[in-house]
Amino acid sequence: MRVFTLLAAFIMLCPWPASALSNSDYEKLQKESPVFVQAGEKLRSAWEAFSATASREEFDAVLKEQREWIRKTRDSDAAALMEKDKLSRPEAYARTTAERADKLNEYTKKSLAKVNHKSIAGIYGTKKDYVTISKKGAVYAVTIHTAGGGKGPDSWECNFEGEAPLKDNVLSFTDPAFTVTLSANGSVVTVADLPNNEACGLRGTANGDFRR
Repeated sequence: MRVFTLLAAFIMLCPWPASALSNSDYEKLQKESPVFVQAGEKLRSAWEAFSATASREEFDAVLKEQREWIRKTRDSDAAALMEKDKLSRPEAYARTTAERADKLNEYTKKSLAKVNHKSIAGIYGTKKDYVTISKKGAVYAVTIHTAGGGKGPDSWECNFEGEAPLKDNVLSFTDPAFTVTLSANGSVVTVADLPNNEACGLRGTANGDFRR
């Protein structure tokens, strides 16, 4: 998780400035309006998804926009909905919150679409534990190596080499069955469900995040 997501998480957990809704107003909406609660959860999920895929540059730009939405835009949009569409206050704030979540989801899709072949190839991890990815025609060649346990009978080593096409940011392997998922900005790969007894022995594991 990026350090800069912590500030955003704080903003999302404290979404109502005093000038728009008091704490008591917010608590009342939380207790009495299920649609308001659902919209808030949708927004939090959308923000988490965006934070996990955005580059630093994308994140900073949208964070600035998000602050402005919290400070001003959300309240003006809710007021317009109450006046023009005759929505109640909970309904208006729920709708504008849900619409903001939709906007964040659009940003996430655009961020994912920016993944390119050049950003994927490289070495992820450390000298001891690493994943290497290189372009090889229509597929990607992947090498995974991890080790641990020190010296002696408890030591273990995990090695895997394979090739797979990239689909939706994921390299999927079948022998053994596991995946290597790529972050949108090419800085992290996540190995998941690589069976220990297939490539890493009984004690070892290669599952987890590798960063470059």
